[in-house]
Amino acid sequence: MKNIKFVKNTIKKECEDLGNVEDWFYRDHLLTVEKFAKELLRKLPAADEEILMLSVWLHDIQRVRGIKGDHAAAGAEEASRFLAELGYDKKIITAVKENIESHRCNSDDKMPSTIEGKILASADAMSHFVNDFYLDIATTSGKSTKQFKKWALEKIDRDYNKKIFFDFAKKMVEKQHDIILRFLEL
Repeated sequence: MKNIKFVKNTIKKECEDLGNVEDWFYRDHLLTVEKFAKELLRKLPAADEEILMLSVWLHDIQRVRGIKGDHAAAGAEEASRFLAELGYDKKIITAVKENIESHRCNSDDKMPSTIEGKILASADAMSHFVNDFYLDIATTSGKSTKQFKKWALEKIDRDYNKKIFFDFAKKMVEKQHDIILRFLEL
């Protein structure tokens, strides 16, 4: 568990080095994913905390490091390399890699098969409802209002209905989900 703090601090420093946009990414996204993952872990204690927390801090490493390619696949490969450099054993590396590969829950992606993978996907989706995720995308994506609205409605549906695997977790963000949805449907 000692290395989790090192991994977290490494990702935090890399976000800070990238400037204000990535500082937001660390503060508003990654810390929020961590918060929700810990809350879900308390209710699902069978999950392996070390694998979960490593997955939380490395699930978006592709974006943090600006690596080209598929977000989940490229991120999983980079996380595997990083953990191998830190001396993690193959079992942990494989588990984290699988969690990262499946955290997006797109139709093209494989779905999480472990409790840690389901917690990661859920916490990632939940974070989108409690910070400025949709507002940030709306103002930086370059999409027209109509394009953004279509994208956001599809993303909200996937986040809430496909990525959040636990009914009690959906209840934790239900109010925010409903507000965002009502706003977009105007």
